[in-house]
Amino acid sequence: MNRLGILLTLIAALGLSACTGPAPPMAPGYYGDTITLEQLVGRVNENNDRLPTIWAREHFQAVLVDRTKNQATHIDGYGNLLYTSPNQMKLTAKNEVADLFDMGSDGSQFWLHEKHDQIFWWGTYADAEGGDADQIPVRPDLVLEILGIRSLDAFLLREPSPVLRFNNIADVYMLDWQAEFAGHWAAVKEIWYDRQTLLPKRVLLFDAKGRVALWATLSNYQRVEWPAGDPSSWPMMATQFNLYFPYTGSSMAFELSDLTLSHNGFPNAATYRMPDPAKLAASGVKVIHINENSGN
Repeated sequence: MNRLGILLTLIAALGLSACTGPAPPMAPGYYGDTITLEQLVGRVNENNDRLPTIWAREHFQAVLVDRTKNQATHIDGYGNLLYTSPNQMKLTAKNEVADLFDMGSDGSQFWLHEKHDQIFWWGTYADAEGGDADQIPVRPDLVLEILGIRSLDAFLLREPSPVLRFNNIADVYMLDWQAEFAGHWAAVKEIWYDRQTLLPKRVLLFDAKGRVALWATLSNYQRVEWPAGDPSSWPMMATQFNLYFPYTGSSMAFELSDLTLSHNGFPNAATYRMPDPAKLAASGVKVIHINENSGN
């Protein structure tokens, strides 16, 4: 056998031994069966459709950063969370001395009334889409998004349209929503759902430039009493929320308790009525209309 033949024989032998060797180990994580996007949306909505309203007590800690004043306000207190599907929310806060703030959304407008400093921020959802709402320390419309109990749109091709990924290492379904913006597709929101429970663990909301406008972690799930059925089948909701707004530096952590669909008639139609900005201004409160004047 000539030298070329010997060389080819050695190469073939090495290749054969490489093919029959042990496969490299998989990275730690889950590599079993997963469900489809349609199945995930259906299972999530089985839970969330049974939470049309929420009333809960809450204890919170917050750091509200006002960029216009280069000032941070540290708050520790308690209050209530009220929610009505799909886009109404009110969060109140006080301590033993005074009312601290309330924030809310009526579905078309949102507001934050920081009562300690007598400042009232408000805007519309259209204002927020304009991209210049970072002057408000905490955006209530974004807080509403991270509660994790809004039912998902079952029409999967409507914008913002969802795309499903599975994260083997974190063992979660990652559901990303995208929408057309200025001639390209842009990420709007991402929710991580635990593979076993299909409950949300993390929420990221993005601005028009693809930057994270808010990230939140959700944990400590509890069942909400339902009028019928076995308690083991009642819908579930997170009770521990940690929020961070990177572009304002504000943060919030709140824990819910006594979750129920309603309490003493609340929430109701009047729950989400936004205070009148003109009346507040006349009483001495500084009113800031988001996007009306970027110099505010």
